[in-house]
Amino acid sequence: MLKPRLAATAVLLCCSAPLSAQSLNDPLLDDLQLPTVLSATRLKQSPAEVPGSMTVIDRQLIRASGARDIPELMRLVPGMMVGYRSGNQMNVNLHGTNISEARRMQVLVDGRSVYRPGFATVEWSAIPLAIEDIEHIEVFRGPNTAAYGANALMGVINIVSRHPRDYSGTTLKYTAGKRGVRDWYGSQHFSLVDSDWRLSLSGAADDGFDLLEPGVDYRDSRRLERINLSGAFTINSQQTLELQLAASQARQQYYYDYEPFLKPLRPSRDTLGAYDYAVAAHQPDSDSEISDYSIQGLWKNDINPNHSLQVLAYAQQMNREQAWRACDSPVVFIDELKQLYALNPTAARRVSRFLEYADAAYDMRTAMQISLADEYTPQLGDLGEAIKQARSTYRNSAPVCWDIDHNLEESRIHLEVQDTLRLNDQLRLMSGLSYRYDRATSETLFAGTVDNYILQGFANIEYRPHDRWLFQFGGMLEDDQLIGTSFSPRIAGHFFINPLHSVRAVYSEAVRSPDMYENNAHWTYPIKNASGPIPPNPVYYATGIGPGDLEQERMRAVELGYHGNFHRQGLALDLRLFHERIDNMNSEPLKITDFYPNNDSRVEFRGAEAEIDWRLGYADRLRLTYAHIVFDASNNLDQRLTPRHSGSAGWIHEWPAGFTSSLFYYGADELNERRFERADLRLEKRFELSANSALSLALTWQQRLDDEALTWDENLYDSQSQYYLSAELSF
Repeated sequence: MLKPRLAATAVLLCCSAPLSAQSLNDPLLDDLQLPTVLSATRLKQSPAEVPGSMTVIDRQLIRASGARDIPELMRLVPGMMVGYRSGNQMNVNLHGTNISEARRMQVLVDGRSVYRPGFATVEWSAIPLAIEDIEHIEVFRGPNTAAYGANALMGVINIVSRHPRDYSGTTLKYTAGKRGVRDWYGSQHFSLVDSDWRLSLSGAADDGFDLLEPGVDYRDSRRLERINLSGAFTINSQQTLELQLAASQARQQYYYDYEPFLKPLRPSRDTLGAYDYAVAAHQPDSDSEISDYSIQGLWKNDINPNHSLQVLAYAQQMNREQAWRACDSPVVFIDELKQLYALNPTAARRVSRFLEYADAAYDMRTAMQISLADEYTPQLGDLGEAIKQARSTYRNSAPVCWDIDHNLEESRIHLEVQDTLRLNDQLRLMSGLSYRYDRATSETLFAGTVDNYILQGFANIEYRPHDRWLFQFGGMLEDDQLIGTSFSPRIAGHFFINPLHSVRAVYSEAVRSPDMYENNAHWTYPIKNASGPIPPNPVYYATGIGPGDLEQERMRAVELGYHGNFHRQGLALDLRLFHERIDNMNSEPLKITDFYPNNDSRVEFRGAEAEIDWRLGYADRLRLTYAHIVFDASNNLDQRLTPRHSGSAGWIHEWPAGFTSSLFYYGADELNERRFERADLRLEKRFELSANSALSLALTWQQRLDDEALTWDENLYDSQSQYYLSAELSF
């Protein structure tokens, strides 16, 4: 296989003849309607002007893919990795890093961030926007803190919904298939005085993965309902106002989400005590209820053709309710275990492991000395032996049981003003200010409430000294109450071979601020409604406390790229060579008994990405993506989601008599050390019932081409094939 640099050179050489033959003043360009994007710099730009690589997943691709969820669409983006913790927990990462958390990408819906303030993740299943209401998705591949702040360390996904004026009449849709797929959608357009509105109601359901292990069903289903009301007002010839109200409710299955300090003994059943039987039998479900609500408004004022002003404001509330009853040994409340955990949490975890074999003939002091090596002290050994004796005392007692909740409320208020001014033909300026207030409340996770205030000032300057040259300078100054002040710059230069073909060089710096959970957690289990042999004033032995002084993660990135639009051939091509390094990373798993967020990790990515979109005519469209990534990570958890080779291929064809077919291939040589290959086929037939009504019937078939679990060992299906049927009526 060609190395990335050689491959890029070969493609450019192949394209050099048609490029050089086209004049900068090609008359065929005069009437050409170029596509534009907004998500790179907040300015309307053609793809050839973007200071980086941009993937646009348009409405045709969304429909042709047959995807039921936004993360599945991200497989069409070169370098994007999609992982599953379970059937109802999806993660999307650019280039990789820790598979369990997706902390480093900003995700927007019509400009509103759905990146959670408390946990720095995206709850993809709870986004209150049906996939049928998406107009297109713009994905900026690379650091973009300069335009969107600290959460955009590795990229930005901007989901743009369909404008209410683009709707007419009523649409009804139902989808059903294997694995419990039951989706429904309905929308209605209506007009009022100087305004257009769209009301959408939708729901999704499936059973997740089939097997936890052979013969054991996996409890990871989800049920989701959404409502979205979108309106657009025309105030006058210069001013418009867009409003959106959205809400979603989801129910997700989870297994018992408490790990007892003292698990049942492993020796023969003859040695098991009453405690062991009781704890082994206690496995309540820990299902979750999710509720999200948002309201937003966008006012635009086109003051004149060269000057515009807009104000964005939104408020949102994210609620997570998850409660169950936990059972454990009274040992978790004894002073010796609290002392041991305070001195050395690793020693406490080792004691827990050793006590699974508590009837074995060994001395706890000796076992801990061997296990802890240089960390061992006589005090740790004495405490371990005392805990072993306490475990023997409580072997035949009932466990202590109490109510646990992981209930969490997260809220955000955001106000943003943006001004765009064209000073002359050579100079354009975008500038703005924003204020954000974040709050997270949880008695278990934060011992109350954590607040944060963030101020941002941002700008981007476009300077064109010549028709063939474009320079851009952008940056974000951000003041975070919990973290401090940071500045993220970006500088880019473009050379235009002609207006549709450019080569670019980009240097950018970006940051990610630690979230409230990493930096400000106070995670312990309050003892409520306890039963069993309760000690006086019971206090749980472990507490996960955020350090409060974590530094920001910092990225430096360099990119060389080419974007070309061969409009005569209907071909768009984007090539990218990149080198990204992130320092001060927090890559630790954050469990209550192992809570050590730090800035000790780093990762480095080098590689190449390519994207080809070829419209061969009215009937055919071909699309190819490829990413080759070489990486070096100090923490092995950051090495598990990055394949060296990944990509996709798609073909969409419009047949006579209202038939449409699409065929997609997705592949990665290693996702969490597992190969992933899948082929998707979608067939659609459209029936024109009248001038204003139509019925569409579609079959989507997905076939895994490998024999691997998806991301994790337990993510198994009993069949490598999946299909679902949909019927859509519009009138």
